[in-house]
Amino acid sequence: MSSEEKFLEELNIFRNEVMLASKFLYTELAIRNIANNNKKILNALNYSPTFWNTILSALQNSTFITFGRIFDNNGKNSIRTLFKVTQTNKNIFTKESFANRWAKNQDRNKIDHWLPEYLKKIYVLKDNDLVEFEKFIEKQKIIYKQLYRPVRDQVGHKIYNKNEDVKVLFDRIQINELEKFCVRLDSVHEALWQLFHNGRGPLLPIKQGRYSTKNIIKTKFKPYVTKPANAQFIDEVTIALNLLELGKIAKDKKYVI
Repeated sequence: MSSEEKFLEELNIFRNEVMLASKFLYTELAIRNIANNNKKILNALNYSPTFWNTILSALQNSTFITFGRIFDNNGKNSIRTLFKVTQTNKNIFTKESFANRWAKNQDRNKIDHWLPEYLKKIYVLKDNDLVEFEKFIEKQKIIYKQLYRPVRDQVGHKIYNKNEDVKVLFDRIQINELEKFCVRLDSVHEALWQLFHNGRGPLLPIKQGRYSTKNIIKTKFKPYVTKPANAQFIDEVTIALNLLELGKIAKDKKYVI
């Protein structure tokens, strides 16, 4: 496997894990937020509370378990593995490597005249970039270890049996910070993807994307704008809950359309 193939494999694995965490987190938060602000939908959910509480619990647990895989130092694939592959194969982020990848483009005959101009703007990864990027990743690992790993260990290994002990773990977590944390991981992927495919840099500062579930629900995106992944997850929840609310409860309490 070439250096580029190794990097892209790890980048893709990281992307898939981050997307899973985002899917679990934003689906859960969207259900809670929409139900809390729409009495009709809340009433619809309350006809089968055990089912919906099970769904919410499963989504919540899955979020933290996925974070665990992303930050597991002993895991084969993690954010640590991705950084090491990036560091070891930094030669793939040069103008020469970019030009070689350009040459393999099937449409190169249509775009070759752009290459000289493109190469003028290519960002070449520097050693100091990797030093600072590693510091940034270590900071995310500290946040995970202090706030989210205890929850991951609880849902994965059931350390505490008393509700009050478990409550302490969750009380330390602020929803908006959890949302930022998840979106920040997606931005790590985006920064590395842009550097490799488009030569855009530097890696830092990481751009903070839209993270607030409440604000995303209220936002009216323009039709020609591609929504971020978390907004797409929230959209699907909105559609599903609106369809659920359209149902009627018959006299025998069976849920019908």
